[in-house]
Amino acid sequence: MHKFYKVLERINEVIYRPNELTIASMEEEQQNLEYAAGTFELMNKLAVKTVRFRVAKQTSTKIGQFVTFWEKGSKGINQPFQYDSSPDLLVVTTFKDSHAFGQFVFPKNVLLRHNILQSHFTKGKMGIRVYPSWDKPTSNTALKTQSWQLDYFFMVADTGILPIAKIRALYE
Repeated sequence: MHKFYKVLERINEVIYRPNELTIASMEEEQQNLEYAAGTFELMNKLAVKTVRFRVAKQTSTKIGQFVTFWEKGSKGINQPFQYDSSPDLLVVTTFKDSHAFGQFVFPKNVLLRHNILQSHFTKGKMGIRVYPSWDKPTSNTALKTQSWQLDYFFMVADTGILPIAKIRALYE
């Protein structure tokens, strides 16, 4: 089983199913397999959200975790995700260790505001570094980035206690 489906199965078991969220139309993204990349729909009783999913990677040289945000353009050249064609949410899962992980649930308008998605007014980015709550960055740029990112982050620890209100707010 590919990493995307394996990770999504765990997320479904721990986060989605207990919060009455249903996954549909899963599709793995071949161009970013190392980030367990894929798309799916997430349904609750009131609405359907489209989701682009990634697992961030820990790098050995810097604090934080890295994740790519590119797709092939019409000419076959890598480009940042386009705002107009992006799903409603970009969900980035981060792992601390075998007992704890977290998720960033970024609405696409937030990514546009932070110049991550490409539009007529923004260049966009091919990848970014995310800073979960357990990371302690030291540079001013990283601290500033972590500050806005944590509004869209929740952590799941081994305690089995989920931050249900935050999860529901982020996935609404």
